[in-house]
Amino acid sequence: MSGLLAGVATYTVLFTLLVSTTEHLSRPAALAGALAAHRVLPAPVAVAAIAIAGEGLLAGAGIVALLHPAGEGLLAAVLGGSVALLALYAGYGLYVRSTGRAGSCGCSRIELPMTGWVVARAAVLAGLALVALLLSGSIVPVDRADAALAVVLLASATFTALLWHLPAAMYEPATATARRPTTRRSIGTTEGGLPG
Repeated sequence: MSGLLAGVATYTVLFTLLVSTTEHLSRPAALAGALAAHRVLPAPVAVAAIAIAGEGLLAGAGIVALLHPAGEGLLAAVLGGSVALLALYAGYGLYVRSTGRAGSCGCSRIELPMTGWVVARAAVLAGLALVALLLSGSIVPVDRADAALAVVLLASATFTALLWHLPAAMYEPATATARRPTTRRSIGTTEGGLPG
């Protein structure tokens, strides 16, 4: 059971870092623009570049560690770095929200404000990275292609998709209201109002 939990936690964190890196590289100015709008950190372009590079390095090193038979030490370092990075993201998001600074989170290609769901996602991922770090000795090896690895990969992909889309799914802009059409059609009539 601990192998399943460790594997799902590890792969979810690594998949999420990989998705995040890909999203940031597809629109690199989004994170720097969001950091500049928050007015918290100096040199937002440099900080954004460091964050994106850190995510990519952790994801890449984690994948290499999982593929290498003797990569346990590297994997532990990657998971420790992931705990630190994701906890830093959660803390930063919480600070930005508590100070009332407006602006996008800069965490994806779409414009999302820094909501509690963005903070919660970072906190959950930091927790998963910590669980993975604590149980890293019992991860299902990649070279053992069996049902356990398939379950781990499917569950991880599912959790990654759910966590990644959580802030966007829970965001309800105040200006977006459900409106009904102003014209009503009678039953049995066509668009022009003629009986059908």
